[in-house]
Amino acid sequence: MALPVVDAEYLKQIDKARRYLRALIAQRNCAPIMLRLAWHDAGTYDCKTKTGGPNGFIRNEEEYTHGANNGLKIALDFCEQVKAKYPKITYADLYQLAGVVAVEVTGGPTIDFVPDRKILRFPRKKGDFQMQNKARHILRMSSIEWVPLTRILVHYQERTLWEGHILRDRILMPVD
Repeated sequence: MALPVVDAEYLKQIDKARRYLRALIAQRNCAPIMLRLAWHDAGTYDCKTKTGGPNGFIRNEEEYTHGANNGLKIALDFCEQVKAKYPKITYADLYQLAGVVAVEVTGGPTIDFVPDRKILRFPRKKGDFQMQNKARHILRMSSIEWVPLTRILVHYQERTLWEGHILRDRILMPVD
């Protein structure tokens, strides 16, 4: 599969935004909620229909006020600071870049970022929000990748604002 082609100016803005996010996340100590934002924006991907996924729609009020997205407005507001400085970047790319940088800032690996996600301008269908009990399979993550991600979210619950019982009951349970 060929990588998307984006212009040089867009790539420069991505690089500058990445550096800005690194400083913002470290200063505000907000890596967990930024990772959660990226996760929730991507969490509606449906393998069967090849729809959903990271598309920036989470910035719309009907999405971020949904119960499963409780508290994500904080991360959205942080991202607005970045968007104001680097307006060419799509919201879809910005939210995923924030998640990538959050992993890096917390000592995780440097992740290659492939830009050019398209934004969604219309509502998703009702009931399309979170598929947490199937998320590991949907994202094609191995247990080795999945467990550290869920542990980060559990450990930093007060910063992610993700309800612990959802994590304990649905995500940390094996989905096999």
